[in-house]
Amino acid sequence: MCCQCWCAKPIDFVTRIKVMSLLLLAQESSHGIVRPGTPASVDIVKARERNVERAFRWEQYGVAAFDRARREKKPILLMGAASWCHWCHVMDETTYLDPRIGRLLAEHFIVIRVDIDERPDIAERYGDWGWPATILLSPEAEEIGKYRGYINAQEFAPILESVVAQPNGKSAITAIEGATLKSAFVESLPWIAGYTLVKLDDWYDSAQGSWGFHQKVPIGDNILVELRRATHGNAAALARAVFTLEKQRVMIDPVWGGVYQYSAAAHWNEPHYEKLMPHQAFNIEAYAGAYAQTGRKDFLEDARRIARYLTTLLSSPEGAFYTSQDADVGSHDEKARFVDGDVYYRLGDSERRKLGMPRIDENVYAYENGLAITALCALHEASPDADVLARAVRAAEFIVKGHLDENGMFRHDAKSSSKVRYLADSAAFGLAMMHLHRVTNDVVWRERAEKTAKALEERLLDPATGALWAHTDDTAAVGVFARRQRPFVGNVLAARLCAALGGEFRARAGRILAAISTPRTVVDQGRMIGEYILALDDAGMIAWDKAN
Repeated sequence: MCCQCWCAKPIDFVTRIKVMSLLLLAQESSHGIVRPGTPASVDIVKARERNVERAFRWEQYGVAAFDRARREKKPILLMGAASWCHWCHVMDETTYLDPRIGRLLAEHFIVIRVDIDERPDIAERYGDWGWPATILLSPEAEEIGKYRGYINAQEFAPILESVVAQPNGKSAITAIEGATLKSAFVESLPWIAGYTLVKLDDWYDSAQGSWGFHQKVPIGDNILVELRRATHGNAAALARAVFTLEKQRVMIDPVWGGVYQYSAAAHWNEPHYEKLMPHQAFNIEAYAGAYAQTGRKDFLEDARRIARYLTTLLSSPEGAFYTSQDADVGSHDEKARFVDGDVYYRLGDSERRKLGMPRIDENVYAYENGLAITALCALHEASPDADVLARAVRAAEFIVKGHLDENGMFRHDAKSSSKVRYLADSAAFGLAMMHLHRVTNDVVWRERAEKTAKALEERLLDPATGALWAHTDDTAAVGVFARRQRPFVGNVLAARLCAALGGEFRARAGRILAAISTPRTVVDQGRMIGEYILALDDAGMIAWDKAN
């Protein structure tokens, strides 16, 4: 069923006039449309009008590229990018088309591009550096420097030239990352939970809702924390959750449903229009949970609007779920007509479709599907709906058939021949299977989840710390990539899976959480700490009478 049938809403007359005025003001040419006031330096349409060819060739992440770098003694530029990332597209068509940058890269570097949704290990390693993330490496693939977000050509050229002058230089960042911080004791987790709840409150924005003051993000898992606090008698927590859900409602696409990624301002009115599965899933849970506690039907409708987006535009023919949708039209084809998301998403259904469709990443990954299935289970629990539950079961059966290996772990992508298995895929999908077990009473889902939890310990446990590695051993990895990490988010998911299984697994959940609870790792999460708190609660590590 097309999205228009499910969730398209008519635009009122006043809004339509405003939209038409915007289109008249927008900077439009045969190459596309951008929002009014877009600086020429980051205007993709103007860049396409110049018709400049890229001077270098992107290489695929893999053995061949790293072997070539070592053989030719050339440093490596690795760009961590996402198919949905607006500023990745801008950097592609401005910075990387600059003649000086192109010449430097073509003559002196091996230039590798990585889709971070395709490679969860790269996403975990460099997530703190934003997308695009620019990583400079020696010919032996050791880090020289890391750079966050969009970089213009004038800033970028001296950085590249300095690497050319000293291609084996070392950065202070690498040395800091080599330090090992002591993990917490399981017995200290209740105290850490109390401290983390206090820090979460410090991040709360009482004027705009949500957490953080310079950029607004619909952080669904933080809202779930507040809803849990409310069940233990904290009325202020419920008020914060309700206020946040009301304020962030403008981030839900009024036409197709789905939640935008964030607002690039201290208020909610500067959205970045990418739609990523984690935001969809956690916010379905948040709105459904708020409905369950308050009985407010507007929150249930919000949850359903987001879920409809998942089951229409973000759904594969087999019933599984896709990964994300881009903010802009034509951003993946330099010959196409580009339409800025800020113009596009102000339009109604028919006006949008005339301009084209923002690219949907049609890869079917185990991690994203695990999140989606968990969210649909939560929606079904809040307001029983046989169709919602059927969609969750159908997606789960498809992933089990194509992604589950003989050892109980899940492939990231069923189409990939890689033997590497990622923690986040199996942990997220294992947790989804436990939610399915709870809502269907089908013991098969629990049996599969238990097998997955055992496989995680057998194949990923680091006995020195008690944490789990990000992935199974990758014999082809070199340099910094050969040193596996113990990811915070992946371990949190694994702890939640173990806690959901209960029994002997519950103690494992505590050990995993203690292993990742160093002062640095907890503080480094900043405001994005909700799921960690949920995991602590799942594992029985929060004394609510004291924490509240």
